[in-house]
Amino acid sequence: MASASEKRPELDDRTSRLLDEAIDLVIRRQNAPENFVTLQTISAWRGRSAEHERVWQCVAEAHGLSGAALAEPAKPRLTRRNLVLAGTLGLGAGVLGAWGLPSMRLRLQADQLTATAELLPMELRDGTRITLGPASAIAMPDHGETRAVRLLRGMAWFDVAPDPTHPFVLELNGGVETRTAGASFEVSQDAGVVNLAVARDEVELIGTSRYGIGAGRWIRLDTETGHPETGSRDGAMAGAWRTGMVVAEAEPLETLVARIARWLPGRVIVADAAIGRARISGLFDISDPERALEAAVRPTGGRLRRVSGLLAVISSV
Repeated sequence: MASASEKRPELDDRTSRLLDEAIDLVIRRQNAPENFVTLQTISAWRGRSAEHERVWQCVAEAHGLSGAALAEPAKPRLTRRNLVLAGTLGLGAGVLGAWGLPSMRLRLQADQLTATAELLPMELRDGTRITLGPASAIAMPDHGETRAVRLLRGMAWFDVAPDPTHPFVLELNGGVETRTAGASFEVSQDAGVVNLAVARDEVELIGTSRYGIGAGRWIRLDTETGHPETGSRDGAMAGAWRTGMVVAEAEPLETLVARIARWLPGRVIVADAAIGRARISGLFDISDPERALEAAVRPTGGRLRRVSGLLAVISSV
């Protein structure tokens, strides 16, 4: 079980600047691998602080470099665009399965990340148990005595240790957060939609409005419009993806596809907006995620086409 005790700082302006500087240094090094001045500049830059070194390691790993790589033979000329494209194609991938500048920034923010189809159980100091879903990222910001985590990307299951005097706060994207004294619940963030389902106790979801969600209830919140949808289902189905099933109830296909795609390599694109808005219900077995995706698309009359090993497209033709 992963430890959640080590914290990473928020990605502030200084860290963003260091990230840009590190990318430029990688480009300079790759274009002139034997240039003494370049190597000395890199060495001096890395030695300026622990934060400089940490950012360098992140960027270097994303491009498949290591300490020994500084002595490798020259490779084709590199540009900032090529660096990002290479990351997107998976060179140096392994944490989220698809790199690029946004993913490097995400990695700097996150305390824990998962790869495609990977589930990561962890336990916080207060006894709260978390299962981080695939292609997901979580951070543990220091808010003093407040119990708080931030789901940066993806999905997670929370079994919160009861403590009525210190509510557990989960920060989500789009200015949304949840609060509970000790519930068990799942949350996912897919295609701009927050899905929350509660198995035990009660969770308050806070966006532009506040919603109290009890055991056996779910809520779906569009973070752009603030529009909520609610319903009920067996609380035991919350977090069913941990045992190989994804549950959908009148859910937009685009949102469901984004969730199932966390078990698939590469990207899945919904190219037809009308198909993406179609509502889908059912249980989907993600032990075979490709088949699960096909089953989700079938009721819409759409077609799933595998363009390459790293790209699938859903369209009407």
